[in-house]
Amino acid sequence: MVKKHLLLLLFQIKSTFHSIPRLIICTALFAAAVLALGICGNAILGRSAEDTVNVKVAAVIPKDDPDIALAFNIIANMDSLKSVCEFETLDMETALDRLDKGELSAIIQIPEGFIQSLLYGSNTPGNVIVPENAGMESMLFCSLIGAGAQFLSYSEAGIYAVGDLLRMNGFNSSASSAQDALYDYYISYTMNRGNFFKPEPVSATGSLSIAGYYICSGIVLMLLLCGMTVSDRFSNRPAAVMESLRTSGISKAYIKISELTGVTLMFFVLFAAVLIAAGSGFASEYIELTPGGILIFLVLTASVSSFIMLLSCLADGGLVSVLLMFLSSAFMMYAGGRIVPSSYLPPAIENIGKMLPAYSWCRLAESVTYGQINTNSLVMTVAYGLAFILISIIVTVIKGREK
Repeated sequence: MVKKHLLLLLFQIKSTFHSIPRLIICTALFAAAVLALGICGNAILGRSAEDTVNVKVAAVIPKDDPDIALAFNIIANMDSLKSVCEFETLDMETALDRLDKGELSAIIQIPEGFIQSLLYGSNTPGNVIVPENAGMESMLFCSLIGAGAQFLSYSEAGIYAVGDLLRMNGFNSSASSAQDALYDYYISYTMNRGNFFKPEPVSATGSLSIAGYYICSGIVLMLLLCGMTVSDRFSNRPAAVMESLRTSGISKAYIKISELTGVTLMFFVLFAAVLIAAGSGFASEYIELTPGGILIFLVLTASVSSFIMLLSCLADGGLVSVLLMFLSSAFMMYAGGRIVPSSYLPPAIENIGKMLPAYSWCRLAESVTYGQINTNSLVMTVAYGLAFILISIIVTVIKGREK
């Protein structure tokens, strides 16, 4: 009995490896498509990294208020704002006209006595005017204004609290000087941009370089697309063949495991060879294979192959299986942020993508190529693989009964 099972397993592996020439041709074609995708993605991310935001803001200030003019000049020349905003003073009519023409991102109108109103608590509000269809620049300026207003409210609350506390305890003569000291402290604090802004590099590709990001994404995408060439390996066999195997004591579950083993080993041998060659050649900067990483890559290959097997079992191979694999692969890679990085995706799509198997596969591919094991992705990859195998066996059994 054991001999029959081993013979079937060896037969499946041998017959599957006969498909290697066809798989190599398809892999080369898919690699060209993935390379083109990576080049486009690299161009998009590279260009977006070089882009700078320039928010053009017009300030409408009272002509006869030197305090406001001085304060505006100080604020407009702060390094933290000059790197983002470009200020100019205009009259209201000219400013509105330029805003309508799209030459300005926002207008800030400062009323007369604005500084005095802040000092004495009346807090006369200024007006911020943005276009009806405000773009990113306008929204960024509104965010800056909102942050400034929030800091101002905290500062005022602290100043008033100190004054009230001193007066409540009989230190009326010290209240004014204490409040003036706080004014000086808050202004000096505001002038130091280091108190508000700390440089922190942020990348749409996380800790990976752009090239490394698309190499890891390309590995998974090519595995998925190559599944279209082996879908016939998982197609349901004729009833007579299945009955013959059953009478020989070989179950449908074992047949599926044998088919999966053959496809997994074929994918693993081919792609591992490509990775090793690339790691010792042109992609040595991005690929650091270790013995543990190669073993994890085998797990990744088995999980992806089990997904291919599931789709093949559901559609009985043929054109429907190919379409399912292509569409599901494209959607999973897109929603997982591997065609366009997740920071560029709508939040709903990004959340869906994190629940799809391709998200864990790509994270695991990163740990393979960079020699750092991602435990969470490894666990999820194994869980997805076992679930796909179980569902594939159930589907095969149900379809066998129907026939």
